[in-house]
Amino acid sequence: VDAVLVSGDVYDRAMPAPDTVALLSQTLVRLVDAGAQVIVSSGNHDSAVRLGFGSGLLERAGVHLRTALSDVGRPVLVGDTAVHPLPYLEPALAADALGASERTHAGVLRAAMERVRTDAAQRPGMRVVVMAHAFVTGGVTSESERDISVGGVSAVPPTVFAGADYAALGHLH
Repeated sequence: VDAVLVSGDVYDRAMPAPDTVALLSQTLVRLVDAGAQVIVSSGNHDSAVRLGFGSGLLERAGVHLRTALSDVGRPVLVGDTAVHPLPYLEPALAADALGASERTHAGVLRAAMERVRTDAAQRPGMRVVVMAHAFVTGGVTSESERDISVGGVSAVPPTVFAGADYAALGHLH
């Protein structure tokens, strides 16, 4: 295994229980010790600031946390693949910073994908994988998920991730 990818909701709440934090720490150590890079993006249930603490230091050990808006468009390179982990992007907070034309989940992800495409254009011949924590229409939900949408405002069509040379990987609620 070259890499383990986690597209958000590392925790089920912004202030996870100490045992949960300890379990994540132990898991990361075991994965890195096994030789895998670990790539994690924050989800809507995570506190992006808390999850991203120490990300610069952890990256040196092979744990790549992408939790901030400034991380969008900054891939993790795994062999001949550029992995773009997109953190959960709250439209009200991210739309202006990303230059999104709409204050919706689809709008901010479209703007984020422009950054991904710009980076990918600088890496000809590399495969591109995009990780996103989003409700992508057409996905199948499970009973463990809480409904966070009202009237489909959080839904993102799969075409947001479409591109001739792009592979899309998404966390489907």
